Amino acid sequence: MKPSSGKAGSSFTISWNFYPCATAITFSWNGTPMWTANATLDQTSGTVAATVPAGAQPGTYPVTGTCTNARTKLPLTASSRFTVIATPTTTPPPPTTTPPVVTTRPTRPGSTTTPPPTTTTPPSTTTTPPPTTTPPATPGTPTTTSTEPKPGELVLDRPSIQPGESLAASGRGCQPGRMVTLTADGAEVGSAVTDSSGAFTAPVEFTRIEAGRHTVVAECGVRLTGAVDQVVTRSSGGQTGTLVVLVFFVLAGITVIRFR
Repeated sequence: MKPSSGKAGSSFTISWNFYPCATAITFSWNGTPMWTANATLDQTSGTVAATVPAGAQPGTYPVTGTCTNARTKLPLTASSRFTVIATPTTTPPPPTTTPPVVTTRPTRPGSTTTPPPTTTTPPSTTTTPPPTTTPPATPGTPTTTSTEPKPGELVLDRPSIQPGESLAASGRGCQPGRMVTLTADGAEVGSAVTDSSGAFTAPVEFTRIEAGRHTVVAECGVRLTGAVDQVVTRSSGGQTGTLVVLVFFVLAGITVIRFR
C-alpha cells in the first residue's frame, strides 16, 4: 500500500500481485469488503485506488485481498496493514481583554490664552528611484516554465535539457489516487501517485544521454504525452588542424632527404 498510513478520509493505493484468479479480487477494510479489482489469467497484478473510511478511529487496521484460485478453485488471500493517524486539534487562545483608558483633565484656575502654533512646512523632496536593469538571458540556457497542465495534458518544466540538469513533469486528468508511470523511448524515467484532483508532479531522470527530441509518456489509465530536447554540446579546438599540418611537413622533409 502507498502510503501505509494517513488520516481518516485520506486516499491511498493498493498494488497486488496474485496467483492467477478465476474471479475479481475483493479488498476488505478490517473485515468489511470495500473495493474490487479485475484479475484474469493474463493479468496477475495491478493497482486499485482506495479511501480510508471517514469514521475510522486512530489505530492499525488489516487490509485483505481475496479471490478464487483459478486452478485449485480454493480461496486465495493476502493482507497488509494500514495505520490511521489522529487528526490534531487546535485550541484557540483565550481572548485578550484591554482595560479602558481613564483620562483626567486638570483644573485650570483662570483663563489662559494660548497663541496659535506656527507651522513651517519644509519643501518637499522627490527622489526618483534608479531604473531597474534586467540582465539579458544567457544564450543557450533553457528556461523553466510554470504553466499549469490542463485536463488530459502533460507539461514539462523545461523545453530542453543538458546532461545533469533536472526535469519535472506535471499532468492532470487521471483518477485520484492512481499510480502514474512515466516512460521515454521504452525505458521508465519516473513515477508518482495522483492527488485527490487527479493531478501529479514527478521528477524525470533519463537513463541514457542521446541528443535529439524525446517523447515522455505518462500512463495512469489514460495516456498523456510531452516532448523535451536533449542537448549534448561538444567542443573542438584548433590543435587538431595544426597537428595535421606539422605531420605533413615532417613527412615531406623525410621524403626530400631520401631523394638526396
